[in-house]
Amino acid sequence: MDTNTNTTNSLTTPVKPAENTLDTLAKNRGVIPVAFALIIILFFFSFCDFKCNSVKVASLSGINLVTGSHIKMEGGAGMLDSNPFGSLNENRMNQPDDKKQKVEPNIWAILAFLSAIGGAVVFYKKLKNEAFLGTAAGVIGVISLLLLRSAIKRKVEQQGGGMVQIEIDFLFAYWVSVLAFLVAGGISYLRMKQAKQIDTKTSGAPSEEKPVTPLHVNIITQENKSPD
Repeated sequence: MDTNTNTTNSLTTPVKPAENTLDTLAKNRGVIPVAFALIIILFFFSFCDFKCNSVKVASLSGINLVTGSHIKMEGGAGMLDSNPFGSLNENRMNQPDDKKQKVEPNIWAILAFLSAIGGAVVFYKKLKNEAFLGTAAGVIGVISLLLLRSAIKRKVEQQGGGMVQIEIDFLFAYWVSVLAFLVAGGISYLRMKQAKQIDTKTSGAPSEEKPVTPLHVNIITQENKSPD
């Protein structure tokens, strides 16, 4: 008897569907501000190295590209026929030192850095549209960093018309920054999508009918009675 009862209960009890992996990821809100904060920190590390014949001659951090900087040419700089950053620095007059080259602020680096700061602030303040703003910051950040890489490579290739080929290595801090933007923007997008689904279900749910009370029954009954 007990076996039949347990079997019946197991059949009638609704089974909760397993959570979707994307829904599980969307719940990780805390990862988003951490990712944006990590990007800000990584900007203070070297983003790329410049080499001639496999010898490192200069290095640029993310913050160098944001604010502009004079960078010192290291060993091997004498092999260069011209300034490898000449196209980054259009005004090559009044150089303080032949071994120091001026790099102007880069618009793509600035956009990426501001996107990271904006994303961190949005989630720290817990703004109403944080999922949408986080998605936008992630997209802008990824695109800006990719365009930054393309711009640096293109300008150095245009300048490197001498005997020595300039090599560019983009380093760990740069690639982790791209990945962190993808993570922050991706989770923000999933949260935005999840919120829209909840709103749709809520707005599409049928309104509950009010229960009929005895008073309502009496009124309806009396109205239906017609005099002979």
